[in-house]
Amino acid sequence: MRTTYRFLRAHVLQRLIPRSRLAFNPRRPVEIVGYLSMAVGVGESARLCAGALSEAGRAISLSDVSTHPDEKSFPGWTSSRLSTEPPGSRIWHLNPPMLPRAILKKGVGNFTRTFNIGYFAWELEVVPAEWRNAMHYMNAVFVPSEFTRRAIAPLTKAPVLVVPHPVIEAPATEGMRERFGIEKDAFLVSFIFSAGSSINRKNPQAVIEAFRIFAAEAPSAFLLMKASGDVNKDEALSALVASVAGDARIRIVTDRLSNADINGLIRSSDAYLSLHRSEGFGLTVAEAIMQGTPVVSTAWSGTADFCDPRNSWLVPTPLIPVVDTHPEFAGLEGAVWADPSPEAAAAHLSDIFRAPELARGKAEKARDFLRHHLADNSYERALQTLAAMQSS
Repeated sequence: MRTTYRFLRAHVLQRLIPRSRLAFNPRRPVEIVGYLSMAVGVGESARLCAGALSEAGRAISLSDVSTHPDEKSFPGWTSSRLSTEPPGSRIWHLNPPMLPRAILKKGVGNFTRTFNIGYFAWELEVVPAEWRNAMHYMNAVFVPSEFTRRAIAPLTKAPVLVVPHPVIEAPATEGMRERFGIEKDAFLVSFIFSAGSSINRKNPQAVIEAFRIFAAEAPSAFLLMKASGDVNKDEALSALVASVAGDARIRIVTDRLSNADINGLIRSSDAYLSLHRSEGFGLTVAEAIMQGTPVVSTAWSGTADFCDPRNSWLVPTPLIPVVDTHPEFAGLEGAVWADPSPEAAAAHLSDIFRAPELARGKAEKARDFLRHHLADNSYERALQTLAAMQSS
């Protein structure tokens, strides 16, 4: 039944949703719709958007369409700028498979009474049919990277604008090394990932392999990976945890941590290692850069907008066919993603280990570059661009 529903949603429901005929009105409030009370990437995307637009002085309202709300972790937005006036536009921080349910929940008639902007974070160069079918009812599309823009733009006549996630140097919990029993002088490598968004795409097994190669020459090295997911229900995550059992220098944490705890873990690390096969943006990579941590990253996809050889340690990679059971990626004909070299990543870790002061200086360049990139491509600038398009 689940397979049947997915087919109907992709090929019937997506085609039935009407497109609003309203123009963008820059003087009306913007409503942010998303999984605002869920600890998932699209939820964080919506929360970052709300914070950035409120900070820019834009009148906003919020609509939480969470399927599994966690009100203890995300108690809601408390900005004094929340508007009670009906919105003139909405930014939907939901990928197309999530949209029909959310649109029906709010009402199709309500949907057509605003200018609708989809925030779509796709991770490959080939776009699934469901995503293509969803393009017809969005008045504009925001995407987190130039990589995603190149994939999405040919599929719609609507404006497609690059608006990266507005990452900030967020508060970080002190004492995270002590909390996890990591020695003060250990060379700490970290990686944060969600198993639910395709563990193959996040590629933590390559991180483990690269670390083990590097650790052979660095006795003080320690790898701490924070994974979101349920080990008891996710076979792939369970197998990953089992693969490091008995290794005293590798730990995979699946406990719920606050954002400040995760930032504290990253900030206390000597290197952040992401060997992703593909990213629409690379939120945790950007968060590591903002915390001033040297970053070793795959040299492909969304992270290429802000990671280059001058500020990061890039891992060259061939592209290989996508093989994955995740419903978003399964059966995508012609799709490819990266296969980064653990040996090359290990060599970069060695460079950082041997010259920590030089590494921190390079990491500071990455933070400066990312700040400028985010300022040049902000939500506020994107909305101003839409307004200028409307008036021309």
